[in-house]
Amino acid sequence: MKREKNLETILVISTGLIVIYSFTHIKSLLIIALLLNIIGLCSNFLAGKINWLWFKIAELLGFITSKVLLSIVFFVFLLPISLLYRLFNRNSTMQLKKTRKTYYFTRNHKYTPKDLENVW
Repeated sequence: MKREKNLETILVISTGLIVIYSFTHIKSLLIIALLLNIIGLCSNFLAGKINWLWFKIAELLGFITSKVLLSIVFFVFLLPISLLYRLFNRNSTMQLKKTRKTYYFTRNHKYTPKDLENVW
């Protein structure tokens, strides 16, 4: 099973290099793809190392990409919306009314078994 995953990873990398070659026509990409395929077929150890390196690069890219995407969403969508809300809506919903000191109130209620029936 592990060898199959290693070969699958090398096949994906090689296919990606060939696709990039079809757009850029850089011959070294074809040579690298061919070497990766030969390494995958001849050495399971090296194929495992390539697989490990590929997944570490993917993990690093996932870490960086998530931070970048969340930052873009924050600065492009949430920050302007919040600034516009503050600009046009002067009174906040979190302000306490002047006549009350708190929103909490004491409820004197004796719970009965009927309170627990059909709570939704």
